Amino acid sequence: MPYFLGIDIGTTSTKAIAITPDGQQLAIARAAYPTLSPQSVYQEQEPQALLQAVISVLKEVTKQTEARPEAISLSCAMHSLIVLDPSGQPLTNAILWSDRRSARQASQLRASGEGTALYEATGTPIHPMSPLCKLRWLQEEAPTLFQQAARFVSIKEYILLQLCQVHAVDYSIASATGLMDIQTLKWHAPALAYAGIREDQLSPLVSPTHLLALKSKALPDNLQNVPVAAGANDGCLANLGALALSPEEWVLTIGTSGAIRRTSQASIVEPEAQIFNYRLDERYLVSGGATNNGGIAFEWLGKLLGQERLSEAAAKKIPAGSEGLLFLPYLLGERAPIWDASATGAFLGLRLNHSPAHLHRAVLEGVAFSLYHIAESMPAKPVQLIANGGFTHSPLWVQIIADVFGIPVRVDEQEEASARGAAFVAMKAVGAIEDYEALLPLRKFSRQYQPDLEKHRLYLDDFEAYKDVYRSRATR
Repeated sequence: MPYFLGIDIGTTSTKAIAITPDGQQLAIARAAYPTLSPQSVYQEQEPQALLQAVISVLKEVTKQTEARPEAISLSCAMHSLIVLDPSGQPLTNAILWSDRRSARQASQLRASGEGTALYEATGTPIHPMSPLCKLRWLQEEAPTLFQQAARFVSIKEYILLQLCQVHAVDYSIASATGLMDIQTLKWHAPALAYAGIREDQLSPLVSPTHLLALKSKALPDNLQNVPVAAGANDGCLANLGALALSPEEWVLTIGTSGAIRRTSQASIVEPEAQIFNYRLDERYLVSGGATNNGGIAFEWLGKLLGQERLSEAAAKKIPAGSEGLLFLPYLLGERAPIWDASATGAFLGLRLNHSPAHLHRAVLEGVAFSLYHIAESMPAKPVQLIANGGFTHSPLWVQIIADVFGIPVRVDEQEEASARGAAFVAMKAVGAIEDYEALLPLRKFSRQYQPDLEKHRLYLDDFEAYKDVYRSRATR
């Protein structure tokens, strides 16, 4: 049966999904890899491990389907940076979005008028996650390595180079570097000047539907010359995978971290909150914000108390507001909308009557408040949310999101939205569909949650307290 293959190169693993033209999932494969932390604020991965994971899932899916795909497309996590020598070999590991070594450079740039201008032109918030700031760190803190560099690439660019023997970067990945003008779709000269690099040290910019071909000795003969669409970044493709193409319908994702995103044809420029504006393609922009602290906050609580002491059934019995217990989820600092890498987490209002179930619910509510805080900073408001990510396995958490936002939440029936979105790009790239709207009949939702408006009003009061607590701690 003909199928299209979407591959999502994520922070913890690579996933591949085989999808037929009518949306049926034929096969899925995963390959994990470690994250390295050679110093406390460093977060890196080995390029070769990432490449082997992609090769592994490619082979596994073709083994399951017993056929080669019609076309392949790639999704990839944003904000990565690899330094290459003149022969194309890595001089560094892949520096990840979560790496904070460039915090000083980001802080200085964010406080300047130059930083505001760069944000407005590139759509990328000024933060240590940004390759723009990582490059400045390399220039200032590792000048010998910086001078040895022939090219600076992302993880996806490295994978495409190894598998297709071509230097190329799609508009979507490039729009999350802080180096590309999101309106002209060209490298932004002032950003390159700040980073201290030349345009010829970056890959040529291409459309997400730009076609390459597999040409790698590491792959079997039946995969040689399969068309490969350049694809897009994972956040934009999560929206496409959910087929959330209306600016009134936003996607809310909670995995290890979390994000809320809307798809439209216009950007949202908010210099204070620094709402991101990333390109899905030439037509669509995806705007929103990301929190550092999603499922990782609940994972931390499980380690702290012991997972056996946490029960969703018990947490569900706790009233909304956790009987006065408030949780600030800033365990890893925070990105949008406060952009405070030094922010810290806290439980406020602890009393003797509070149990593990109270802490459980308060953590879920705190993460919901952090996402609502992002949405509040955006000028437009959603009519409904589409939920995806690991948190959808918790009905309580999804209901809390509906109650905090005060709007319906629909749960995307199919998981791995970014890989699915990549498969949709592959379909468009080879002409199997004319546009993404043609896929709207494929949308499926497993559940819908209606907000409890009485709880919503209560949560609005708690949300004001949440913001006040952060402000009071931040000004100490």
